[in-house]
Amino acid sequence: MTPRPPGQAEATPWGLGVLVTVVLAVFSACLLVGINDLLGDIRWWLGWLAMAIVACGIAWTLWDLRMLPVWRWLVGGSYVGMLSGLGSGVVLTFIPH
Repeated sequence: MTPRPPGQAEATPWGLGVLVTVVLAVFSACLLVGINDLLGDIRWWLGWLAMAIVACGIAWTLWDLRMLPVWRWLVGGSYVGMLSGLGSGVVLTFIPH
């Protein structure tokens, strides 16, 4: 491995970063849909409330980490997953099972 010249930035690991983002997005979406499904069987609004509390807690915690080199992939995946999980949870509330 040859040393980098001074002032030259390290290459961005796009392949691994996108993979991590996709995996975390799927995990976050499944987490929120699962919470909604679990608590939504009791009362529909309880599932929505639990999803909102969990999503806000995760988003609030990760907000400061969004600009760090490695964590930006994790934060991006979490945010995409939370948005899709919230949307899916709301839609799945109205579909009878």
